[in-house]
Amino acid sequence: MSMSENNNFQQIQKLSQEQIQIQRANQNQVILGQLIEMNDEEIKDRIEMELDDNPALELADSAEQEDFANDSVDDNGNEETAEVGKDNEDPFESPYTQGDEDYVDRNDDGLGFIQTRRRHNSDADYYRPPVVNEESMYEVLMNQMRERDLTERQLLIAEYIIGEIDDDGLMRRPVTSICGDIISRENEFVTPQEVEEVLDMIHDLEPAGIGATSTQECILLQIEDMKGVDIEAARVAHAIIDKHFDSYERHHYDKILNELGIDEEIFHKADQIIKRTNPRPGNIFNSGERMGNATHITPDFVITAENDTLHLTVVNDIPELQISESYEIEYKRIAGRKSDIKERDEDVLVKRQYENAGNFIKLLKMRQEKLFNIMKAIMLKQQEFFITGDTMTLKPMVLNDIAIATGYDVSTVSRAHQNKYVDTNWGIFNLKYFFSKGLDDNDQISSIAIKEALRKLVDGENKKKPLSDEQLCNALQEQGFPIKRRTVAKYRDALNIPVARQRKTL
Repeated sequence: MSMSENNNFQQIQKLSQEQIQIQRANQNQVILGQLIEMNDEEIKDRIEMELDDNPALELADSAEQEDFANDSVDDNGNEETAEVGKDNEDPFESPYTQGDEDYVDRNDDGLGFIQTRRRHNSDADYYRPPVVNEESMYEVLMNQMRERDLTERQLLIAEYIIGEIDDDGLMRRPVTSICGDIISRENEFVTPQEVEEVLDMIHDLEPAGIGATSTQECILLQIEDMKGVDIEAARVAHAIIDKHFDSYERHHYDKILNELGIDEEIFHKADQIIKRTNPRPGNIFNSGERMGNATHITPDFVITAENDTLHLTVVNDIPELQISESYEIEYKRIAGRKSDIKERDEDVLVKRQYENAGNFIKLLKMRQEKLFNIMKAIMLKQQEFFITGDTMTLKPMVLNDIAIATGYDVSTVSRAHQNKYVDTNWGIFNLKYFFSKGLDDNDQISSIAIKEALRKLVDGENKKKPLSDEQLCNALQEQGFPIKRRTVAKYRDALNIPVARQRKTL
């Protein structure tokens, strides 16, 4: 082989190696992004899939897990904790990045004391986060129907009716359309009367008003279901909605008083009963998937506040993983052979499975570290809220702020906060709750805080003389919110608060 040919061969070999390395790096980035986006249940499913597909990957035995329980370095990330004092500096003035692999008992300036550790699942004090059941509306209603003494035919009709109830809790499709669906899909002839009978049963379910065919019927069903209210006031409230619904919606109260021949006192009592109803009973369900199974939310993070000090824990019940000992031995045997010996297909497979197993374990650790750092940055930015629980203390925060604080890409932060929850002293929150913009680029007041202040003003106003948007704007400005009237109107609409005219009562 000539020198020129040899140089060409070396260049081709070098290009090939670089291409393989780049391709592998890109593949790892994709997989890591997917792992970061997964919540607790999804990551456990992914691990089970990897264990099934790759024989080189296995669960660590109990003895090794017991040793890991006493380790302070978190290799795989079952639990990581951070403790941060209230008076720490703003993390955005000194961006925090997790550089070293071993980050035990580190005291970073401006970030407080940090400690990471793993607890074994069998430890008595191992944290078990609360599970929040977010059952779908479909499952809740069908479970109630199954408790009744119904025929298979009636249950079939109930499935179709409940499947058509929208997110507001109303069944807006005509009964005849439901009949048509059952006849065409199930080859089962049903009459409109049969559907009406089952629909009446659904109207008796909880929450009251569910399955109503209109807002008017929904309110009437709830008034009829009320217990412990003034009978005369309830009768008047029913008459107002049943006979004078349009006038009531338009706030033509004088017309209602004259036509019903009642005084303002009884009207006021009836009005209070009407306002206790929920025209959208379906909105109490957190899940919009009517046909899905019950969703179980296990918080991915826990933040506790003790004496103005915050404690952060990343709690993912990830099992300890290791590479099979037999694969370790076989991999070393293959790696120790002379390079000029042609590899068998079996050897190639062993090497690929071994390397994939080690790579997956490494990516899991990277996932946990990134989630830990991202949640820690969020906690530091919103630490006053996590300590006090006061919504008014929330600060504007966008994805880029956390990206700067952690040194990660915005896309990584975006993936990390998807479908993730944190358990706090004040309840369980979706991470998206803490992200909001200010009034402008330089403002330090969160839109969430402004909306909360707006809600409090409306709740405390004199309903006989409700505040106009201009008056709400002036009141908010007096509280220190530099807001404009059109912004008040926008936030009021976002909160589903009607205009002043529609909030007025006698």
